[in-house]
Amino acid sequence: MFGISIYAGMDNTIEEIIEYMDRAHSLGLNTIFTSAHIPETNESFKKDFEKVLQHASKLGFITMVDISKGYFDSLDIKKYNIDYLRLDYGFTLEEIAKMTRNYSFGVTVNATTFVKKDIEKFINYGGRINKINACHNFYPRNDTGISEELLIEKNSIFKEYGIKTMAFIPSQYKRRGPVYEGLPTLEMHRNMKTLVSAQHLQRLGVDFIVIGDAMASEDEMKSLNYIKNDETIIPIKLKKDLSKIELEILNSTHTNRMDPGEFVVRSQESRIIKSGKIIPNNNILPRKKYFVTIDNEKYKRYEGELQILKKDFDIDERVNVVGDASEGNILIEILKPGEKFSFYIVED
Repeated sequence: MFGISIYAGMDNTIEEIIEYMDRAHSLGLNTIFTSAHIPETNESFKKDFEKVLQHASKLGFITMVDISKGYFDSLDIKKYNIDYLRLDYGFTLEEIAKMTRNYSFGVTVNATTFVKKDIEKFINYGGRINKINACHNFYPRNDTGISEELLIEKNSIFKEYGIKTMAFIPSQYKRRGPVYEGLPTLEMHRNMKTLVSAQHLQRLGVDFIVIGDAMASEDEMKSLNYIKNDETIIPIKLKKDLSKIELEILNSTHTNRMDPGEFVVRSQESRIIKSGKIIPNNNILPRKKYFVTIDNEKYKRYEGELQILKKDFDIDERVNVVGDASEGNILIEILKPGEKFSFYIVED
C-alpha cells in the first residue's frame, strides 16, 4: 500500500492540503500518515488538523496518526475514522494493550525501537496482536537515516508475529521543514527517485510505503501506480534518435535470463520481440555501468539482444547504447535470474 503524509500547521495552507489529498486519492494512493505533535506547527494547527481528519474520513483513506498522550487525552477520538494511532510519548505497554481491546482503531508501534521483549509483554498484558502494526521513523537531518541491514533486522522480528510494517520514502519536490532535507527511513533513499525507493522497500518486505515529505509532485505519485508485485520498473533516460524498433523493445516487458552474464542483465525476450533490422546507431559511445544496450545487425545472431550493464565496458560497434538506467541502480543490483523487468522513461 502506498500513501502520503500530511502536516497541518506547517508550510501549506489547509486549502493546499485538501487539494493535495484529493489529488492523491484520485491517483489511487490509499494511506495517509499525519502527526499531532510537531514542535514547529503554527497557531492554525488544531483547526487544520481536525479538517484533515474529517477529509481523510470522507475520502476513505487508511489513516495513521502520530500522537502524544497529552494530545490523545484532549482529542475526541470517536469523531473520526482513524485506523491506527502511532503512540509516542507517555504511553505504557499496558495502556497500549488495553487500547487494542477497548477501541476500534489499531495501534502503531515504533518499528525501530520496539523489541521482541516489548511484543511479548504486550501479549502478556492481553494486547491483541492483530490490531497493531509497526512504523519506522523518518530522519529529517542528512546522514541520520538507518541502514538497510538494520531495517531488515527490525522487520524480521515483526514478521515472526505476522505484524505489518511501514516505512517512509522522501519526495524530491516539496520537502518538509524545518530543515528541508527529505524524510526517508533509509539514508540511501534521501536523494533517490520515488519510483526506485518505493520498489526497494517493497522488495525488503515493507507493507505500507508512505512519502514522508510535505508534498509529492503529481509525477511522483503517478509513478507509484506503475509499481507491481511481480515486475521491477526501472527508470531510464533514453539516448537521442532511437529507431522505432529499438523503442518497441524498450517499451516491452522483459525477463532476466535464468543464466545472465556475470556483469549484465540479459533480456530473454528481446531478440524475439525484434520486428526488423537494428541499424548501427549510438554505437561508438562508451558503455558505462547501468547503461542499457541493444545489439545491432553487426552482431549477427545476437541482433536485438537487450542488456543492462553492471560494469563499464569498452566501445563495441556491434552494440547500440540506447539509455542510461543508473537512477535505478539499486533495483538492477537486486534483480534475480528469472525476474521480470520493464522501463519507465524519464526526461533529462
